[in-house]
Amino acid sequence: MSDIDGKAFFGAVLKAIACTRNHNTDQSEYAAGVLEPATRIREFEKELGERPPTRAEAEQVLGWLESTFRTKRTPDEEREHYLARIAEVSGPGLSGAVASGPAPARVSV
Repeated sequence: MSDIDGKAFFGAVLKAIACTRNHNTDQSEYAAGVLEPATRIREFEKELGERPPTRAEAEQVLGWLESTFRTKRTPDEEREHYLARIAEVSGPGLSGAVASGPAPARVSV
């Protein structure tokens, strides 16, 4: 059984996507890097139903979240804020997964 609070986890991830400002004006990049991952996350949440995600599944969702952060060009401080909040509300099953996730790729402008 997972120690991850699935409802809180998905809520915090989707809130992070909705609340981070988009610093990228390329609409095709936004569609591929934000809208598609957000849709995958919502579909995956529905697919799981009442079952909480495993750690591996949560890490996959965090990978999709990282895609949105990279595409939106989210500043590191804001990214870290949302990842800390996700870890805080999700329960002990996610500890370490958020902190050990990949650093966002730098986008040169």
